[in-house]
Amino acid sequence: MSLETISTFFQLFPDEETARTYLESRLWPKGVTCPACAGQDRITPGKAGFHRCNKCQLDFTIRTGTIFGRSHIPLHKWLYVMYLLVTDRKGISSRQIAEEICVQQKSAWFMLRRLREACGGELAKPRLDMIDVVLAYRPESKVKPPKERKKSTKRLSDAESKKRESTT
Repeated sequence: MSLETISTFFQLFPDEETARTYLESRLWPKGVTCPACAGQDRITPGKAGFHRCNKCQLDFTIRTGTIFGRSHIPLHKWLYVMYLLVTDRKGISSRQIAEEICVQQKSAWFMLRRLREACGGELAKPRLDMIDVVLAYRPESKVKPPKERKKSTKRLSDAESKKRESTT
């Protein structure tokens, strides 16, 4: 890949914030949608890309329920790795990716594994829009709304129950 291409890419996505707004516009073109209940009408925006669904009480981001979930790697680095995967003719190793985006080789391997899982055998298709495929893919662990707290069912000790009986 030429140096001009890399610099052009990083001009488009210089930081995580620009990558986040781009991915949000691709994932939610008609407005933010809750990943748990698919509701759109009761979403409250928060800071730094956080949203709250007032219907199911879930706090979520663009990462929730996608391959980016539970990853501390910035989104602009994810986009760059997608670009590298699609443009490289022979494929790219996790070691090469680790050097390109300045992460550990384990992190690069993790990213490649998730991207290949999301795309299946589709990486070989030359005109594939990888971003749409990745955003449409949902890993096995689906997002569920938070559970309601249970009321305490603690049994009273014998001394406490006798005390209650004597006061009544």
